Amino acid sequence: MLSKVYARLTADRLTVLILVLFSAVGFQKYTLNGYNNFLIFSRPFYNLLHDTIIYGPHPTLYWDTYKYSPTFAWLMGPFYYLPVWLGVILWNALNAGVLLAGLRAWFGNGPDRDRQYRIAVLIVMAEALITAQNIQSNNLIAGCILLGLRALQTHKPVRAAFFFALIGFIKFYGAAAAIFFLFYPGKFRFLAAMGVWTLLFAAAPLTILPFPSLLAQYQTWFQVVHDSKLGQLVSMLGIAEYWFGMAKTDANLRVLETIGASLFLLPLVRFRLWSSALYQQRMAAFFLLFVIIFNKMAESPTYVLAVVGVAIWWMTLEQPGRYDRILLALVIIFTSLSPTDLFPKFIRNEYFVPMNVKAMPCVLVWLRVMAQIWTQEVVRVTIKIPEPELV
Repeated sequence: MLSKVYARLTADRLTVLILVLFSAVGFQKYTLNGYNNFLIFSRPFYNLLHDTIIYGPHPTLYWDTYKYSPTFAWLMGPFYYLPVWLGVILWNALNAGVLLAGLRAWFGNGPDRDRQYRIAVLIVMAEALITAQNIQSNNLIAGCILLGLRALQTHKPVRAAFFFALIGFIKFYGAAAAIFFLFYPGKFRFLAAMGVWTLLFAAAPLTILPFPSLLAQYQTWFQVVHDSKLGQLVSMLGIAEYWFGMAKTDANLRVLETIGASLFLLPLVRFRLWSSALYQQRMAAFFLLFVIIFNKMAESPTYVLAVVGVAIWWMTLEQPGRYDRILLALVIIFTSLSPTDLFPKFIRNEYFVPMNVKAMPCVLVWLRVMAQIWTQEVVRVTIKIPEPELV
């Protein structure tokens, strides 16, 4: 019954419904006093206004510490002036809107675009809700990556550079998606635009800060990033620690990250496939999964990026096999639903969290995509030369 109702939803109505839902989640978090992440994002603007270092503890403004760029603090300025309840609602709505815009741009092409969009939303929804409940920025990041990739596909390198540069000032690892400029024309324009947008974003806080103060902010930010402690390791790195006894050290993690990066970059040697739309889609899915499952700072709310990658992979399958269906089911059940109340709390805390159950299905899909990329055939275009006519 629910599937029939969902199938009848137009793409526009589905988009409006989700925006309302995510806004309601924001209001719920406000009423439950669960909006500290929003304060971490929006209140550093106060310190910029007063020419104070935005890093380190500021217990009168928020709990925990701010670890993002000075530019992101500047960009969050409009939210600083809003009442907290309205700011939380609009922040969640903005994140959801950008994510949906990215999904619509990526899947909104071709004769079956509405159906593809609805399926993609269905796959991503639970994970996006987890991000929204944590008032995080990962929905925004995922949407910007998709918008940037779509801009490259439609030969709009300046627009693509805007999205990738913006991502770099929020969560810099997402800006690695800029590597996909290699597949498309306009490479020089893209690189030049990346340079210009990066400079503009970096200098934006100069509108309220003197240059020496901004330079001090960036120096402190770089030090904070360098000194950041290891995260929760909800990733391949955590799997290696729990299942194989790998010591949780920076050196060991760098080894695994190097292996992951090498496995991601190696398929780029298949130069003849660069112009293949199927190859480009698989590489996009491959990237979105890689950037999370090999990320030392990965945590549950970041997995919306990986699950967006799963959605892209699923749409590349003309006829999903039994193994593919099992993998998708594992992602939905154990990646997206394992942190929820569908499972008893003691199972989540005693088994799912330490065993990194959330990461494992995405690792399996990543391996599946890698196998499909390496086994994809090169389509050779042959020109038939007519036989000479005998006179």
